[in-house]
This record gives sequence, C-alpha cells and structure tokens, in this order.
Amino acid sequence: MVKKFFAITVGLLLPLFAVAGGGHSGVELHKANNDLRDQASLRRGAIAFSDYCMACHTLKYIRYNRIARDLSWTDEEVVAKMAKGLSKPVDPVMARGDLKAIHQVLGTTPPDLSLVARLKGSDYIYSFLLGYFEKDPKKGVWDNHYLPGTAMPNVLEDKYRFAKVDEREALARDLTNFLEYVGEPIKVKRWDLGWKVLLFLFIFFIITYLLKKEYWRDVK
Repeated sequence: MVKKFFAITVGLLLPLFAVAGGGHSGVELHKANNDLRDQASLRRGAIAFSDYCMACHTLKYIRYNRIARDLSWTDEEVVAKMAKGLSKPVDPVMARGDLKAIHQVLGTTPPDLSLVARLKGSDYIYSFLLGYFEKDPKKGVWDNHYLPGTAMPNVLEDKYRFAKVDEREALARDLTNFLEYVGEPIKVKRWDLGWKVLLFLFIFFIITYLLKKEYWRDVK
C-alpha cells in the first residue's frame, strides 16, 4: 500500500516537472540558476526590464502594485523605478513605446512577456539573452543562436561591447528571474504550501492505513 501510494504521487508530479523543463528537446540551453527567493535579484530584474525591454514589450497580466507588494517596494517606488512616473500603481505594466511604429520597423508586433517563462522556460530566456552574436560587424547586424533571424534587436548590445562576461550574465539572470516571477507571482508560496500539503496527505494516509488494519484485524 505504501509503495502504491508513492507510485501514484510520483506519477502525479511528473507532468509538473516536465512543464518546468520548458520542453526544449534537442536544444542545449545554459542553466539560468535563478532564484525566485532572491528579492535583490528580482528588484534588479524589474528595473532592467523597464530599462531594456519595456520600450517594446508589455506585461499585461501583472500590475505595478502587485510587483511593489511582492518585491517590498512602496507604490510610489515601483512607479518611479519602473514606469518613470508615467503610470499609476493600479495599471498593468505596458510598453512605453509606440507599438505601431515599432511594428513598422521590426515587421512584427513585439509579444507580451507575461507568460513567456511558463511557455519557454527560464533556461531558454537566459540562453536567448546571451545568445546574440554580431552577424555582420560592418553593418552592425546581430543574430541569435537560439532564434535565428529574430526580429528582436540585441537590447543588451552595450553590455556585449563594454561589460565583462560575468556582468552580462548577471544582468541576463536578473531579467530571467523577474520574468519567471511575473509568469507566476505566487510560485514561491505555492512551493511552500505544496510540501505542507504532501506532508499532511502522507500523515493522513498512515493514519488511515493503521485504522483500516485495526478495523479488519478480526475479519478473515
């Protein structure tokens, strides 16, 4: 009975691990090794998203005041640091640029990034940010190893040219950390609650099993 219980539990958990892996079979990705419990990293990632990504991309499924609450900012601080005073705390995180003009330049509309970490996985985001290479140095044309022909320019170009590798990796990791948080803001709390639920179920199973043995002791 105990073995059967563990087999069922593992079977239920396997799909969750498969989803967390991002599903990029055959593609060698760098490990992001980001930490959703690292508040300092999340705050740096939020500011980096504002500086490097928010001219084109939106986060329409999360609001500034939710970010402030989770990252230990006040409403005024999050608006000042991320929205540059152009939005209200109750607003979703929207692009500050003209999306129509961006579409004309890139030939495509930049996607919303609210759920990109859940769709692609954190390792993919981290690898993509570090995967740019200068395809034509004379013309300043960049391409990406993980998405050849991407319309997205290398927003971290200044880091590629003037920063050390570890600084570039740290920035990419902070951005990845923030985007994973945005995809599921309650993820850390869910992890903590999940272990408590599994412990309760295990204890309840033992009690139920012992009770069953007691009831059926005299039944032949």
